[in-house]
Amino acid sequence: MQAGELLRKKWQEPRQISEKGFRDLVTDADHASQALIVGIIQSHFSEHGFLVEEVAAGLPASGPVIWIIDPVDGTTNYSRHMPNFCVSIAAMKGPSPENGVPEILVGVIYDPMQDELFQTTAEHGAYLNGTRIHVSSTGDLGRAIIAVDWSHDPEQRQRTLDMIQKVAHHVQTLRAVGSAALTMAWVAAGRLEGYFNLNLKPWDVAAAHLLITEAGGALVNLHGRPWQLEDAGCFAGNGRVAPDHIVKLTLAQ
Repeated sequence: MQAGELLRKKWQEPRQISEKGFRDLVTDADHASQALIVGIIQSHFSEHGFLVEEVAAGLPASGPVIWIIDPVDGTTNYSRHMPNFCVSIAAMKGPSPENGVPEILVGVIYDPMQDELFQTTAEHGAYLNGTRIHVSSTGDLGRAIIAVDWSHDPEQRQRTLDMIQKVAHHVQTLRAVGSAALTMAWVAAGRLEGYFNLNLKPWDVAAAHLLITEAGGALVNLHGRPWQLEDAGCFAGNGRVAPDHIVKLTLAQ
């Protein structure tokens, strides 16, 4: 939550924005938030490793526990003063699996602007500000609200548009929030029935994976199989209308 306080403080301040890739922004707040989080973790667990979004020379990559950190998920929103962004942190049992489903131990997603703290521990349920949460009970695809986000890559954007065309007429409506981890936290809280994104990184998904699972939902890769750390995208849902129904629709020829 200290990182969230930092982001709120910087919200109205002039910010330094740069591009680290095509349609991929980073701000001074991203770096400051990550440095704060890493510093706090290292002060308590000096032997742990890190998998982080922003380049940080000298950070250990291995250890008995790997911390997977997205210091600002939704940087484009943040850079434009749109309040849909979050901090996402997960702790994974190390070493990082070369193949296979990661063992996520703890997941935290914090929305600083709404002061909403989504948190989960393996086999202990999912919580929002201390109250237990569950995925939506909606089992009718026609009443489902499905969210989607856009890849930076033009080919992936076109593929997303093709998938939307297959899904749009079967669901109640679609949303694009602009923060993968926050959107998946909303799936865990029952606000949305599902979410898909074709181009994600481990720090976008790790905390949300455990949160959704502990809330009674499911998260799979783009082929409908269990999500792995190296997978580029995912479908997340309440396990009733998504992800299975959405996967079948989007994979249909």
